[in-house]
Amino acid sequence: MELTLGTAQFGLRYGVAGRATAVPENEVRAILARAAALGVRVLDTAAAYGDIEARLARLAHGQDFGIVTKLPPKPEGLTPTDVDAWGDAALRTAHDRLGNALRALMFHRAEDLLDEGAEQLWQRCAAWAARHGCKLGVSCYDLATLSRIQQRFPITIAQLPGNALDQRLRTEAVAGASPIEIHVRSAFLQGLLLMPQAAAAERVPQAAAALARWHGWLRDHAFDPLQTALGL
Repeated sequence: MELTLGTAQFGLRYGVAGRATAVPENEVRAILARAAALGVRVLDTAAAYGDIEARLARLAHGQDFGIVTKLPPKPEGLTPTDVDAWGDAALRTAHDRLGNALRALMFHRAEDLLDEGAEQLWQRCAAWAARHGCKLGVSCYDLATLSRIQQRFPITIAQLPGNALDQRLRTEAVAGASPIEIHVRSAFLQGLLLMPQAAAAERVPQAAAALARWHGWLRDHAFDPLQTALGL
């Protein structure tokens, strides 16, 4: 297991605990340098994360990061010819932006591998990924969707949510014909698990009871929130 650094806040106003703007470039550079110094070797980004995918290789210049990115959602109503053209353009853009640092590609919208034209799109992307030595997979919100996709395509990497308040990955098996690399996202629930209890409950009132249990458990055991969130 290893830690990957997400980059959504570098390109977007993002997250429950986020501020009103994306993280400034000088701070991004400092964060990337600190991460590299501490042994982080993988960055997670996406075409949908504002403009950070286009800037990330430049900001990380001189540091040996591998980068995982996610393809934008496929537009509706594409003809078979349009699907090929769209897929080629999306792949070319990712490679132009990230170059040799590109380690893996995921479909950001899981339904793109379940709806009409999925086989054609997969074959196009799989051939490209094989030529460039990239893993190919999908970002999902639940294991049921991942299982449906695994039944159709030999994905080698997948992203799923998992954290103190969402422990489905601890109780449900990832079932597939062959092992895949799992990237667990939302470890801090966009920072909610690291905020002071009162501030977090005010920001997301629906989570107040769950947050009270979380903070009570931390206090009872003298646990550090960040280390515990990752430890789970």
